[in-house]
Amino acid sequence: MIKYFILLTMGAWLFTSQVIAHTFFVGSSEISINKNTNSIEVVHRFTSHDVQNMITDLNRKRVETDSKEYLKMVQNYVESGFTLRKPNGEALPLVLVGIDPGINETFIYQEVLGVTNIKDLTIFHQLLTDYFPNQKNRVNYQSDEVKGSLLFDNRVNELILK
Repeated sequence: MIKYFILLTMGAWLFTSQVIAHTFFVGSSEISINKNTNSIEVVHRFTSHDVQNMITDLNRKRVETDSKEYLKMVQNYVESGFTLRKPNGEALPLVLVGIDPGINETFIYQEVLGVTNIKDLTIFHQLLTDYFPNQKNRVNYQSDEVKGSLLFDNRVNELILK
């Protein structure tokens, strides 16, 4: 009986600590130039649990995170929620390089081939901010011409790299 009580108490503590530990919704993206490949590289990092919950809810079904179906759902979501545009409004062709749905964090890798200038690009970024009202996404960017950070949330989803 004591063993059962200890196991139950430990399980409740672990569950509670996980719930309490995740009281904020923050994602980050890095935009940089790869001079070796002459491309813009984009790396997004989000809490895996948030991505899984959002994908499950939007698609109204639970799918294993390592399945091709799940990865395709994440790809479709990212392609509709994150874009880069030239100053004339033309969208840059972001190519998905890969998705790493880890236990704690999900990494999403994209690139734009043949482009090495990010100055004055417009970023449209509403990943997870369209689903979680408290989500904040920081974008760090760096090239020879510009460097800085931007913050996106459910009120701000489009900014220019200056």
